Amino acid sequence: GRIDREKGSAGVVQCSYHGWEFDSDGKCVCIPQVTTDVQDKVIVNKRAQVASYPTCVNRNVLWCWPWKDDPLTVVADESAHPEGIMKGLGEEFSTYTRDLPYGWDSLVENLIDPAHIAFAHHGLQGKRTDAIPINMTMNGNVKERGFGFDWSDRTMGMIRHGSAEFRGPYMVTYDGTFEVSNKPFQLSVLCIPTKPGWSRAIIMQRKQRAVKTLVQKIFKAIPLFLIHQLSNKFLDSDLAFLHYQERNTERGHKYFVPAPADLCVTAFRQWIPKYTNYLETNSPLPPEMPKSQLFDRYAQHTAHCKQCQAAMKGMVKWRRRCYALLAVSVLGIQKFWAARISTLMCLAALRIMQKLDRSMRVG
Repeated sequence: GRIDREKGSAGVVQCSYHGWEFDSDGKCVCIPQVTTDVQDKVIVNKRAQVASYPTCVNRNVLWCWPWKDDPLTVVADESAHPEGIMKGLGEEFSTYTRDLPYGWDSLVENLIDPAHIAFAHHGLQGKRTDAIPINMTMNGNVKERGFGFDWSDRTMGMIRHGSAEFRGPYMVTYDGTFEVSNKPFQLSVLCIPTKPGWSRAIIMQRKQRAVKTLVQKIFKAIPLFLIHQLSNKFLDSDLAFLHYQERNTERGHKYFVPAPADLCVTAFRQWIPKYTNYLETNSPLPPEMPKSQLFDRYAQHTAHCKQCQAAMKGMVKWRRRCYALLAVSVLGIQKFWAARISTLMCLAALRIMQKLDRSMRVG
């Protein structure tokens, strides 16, 4: 349904099909198809009410408590609250959201496994030659709310090291530095199960307040929708592998993982059956998808991204302007150099916009 914020103290949710309206408590407050007298009698019926769940907004993310237990049962456990899960993130950050055609467990495992980066993301974040023995140690015991680990690896030719946490069941966060430049490496990702074989990643990039170097200034000036295309490309690089491999591996099976770099993956796979019923309740995975659907960036990201939607609408306007200018320039192309330059610039701009439009739709 749609949210109508103009009605009631907190707005109402309106059914998109018949227009019934419900308040924040799940009570029906409007049935357009009946008179007021009939409506007053009908809305008190429990069958006219819908389920209502406690919600809150934290760091621009809508959180919901869908369980039958009262949320006050975890009021004393800070790590169970959005504030605890997102601790250390700060108030200033940008987000990138994408629905991914592989499960929540595959998403989390992928994020806490630095060993795959040199190979699965070759050419994007380093090279295969970056692969070295990864020094990884568990930071404390595995608990219901997750675990932490320290790690050291090499990427883009530079050694980096730091600490990371899995704050079960949603957050993976890294806080490290590159050894030579002392440049920080920070990454926080919310991992959300959405349906069998699908998950949602919300990448939360902390904003750097002190912009010192020229590269940082240039990067800060890049529009967010262009940064989102880089994120799309990065996630695309191992997306097919994770989707198909997920269907070829046996969940709950014990695999041979002898390297220290496998410690946190092993801990996570042990954490799942101990503290969740994910493997028990998760339905069978859907059939393998063709690549045209796997890399559907529009459905997975662009359709619900404000920055990318605004960029696409802006490009429609600029295309019209370029075509209009191109038509005028072609008329004078034989006589005037300015017309020739204008023609070339229009053609180049149209080509760039065509590529950008495609990158927002398919991988």
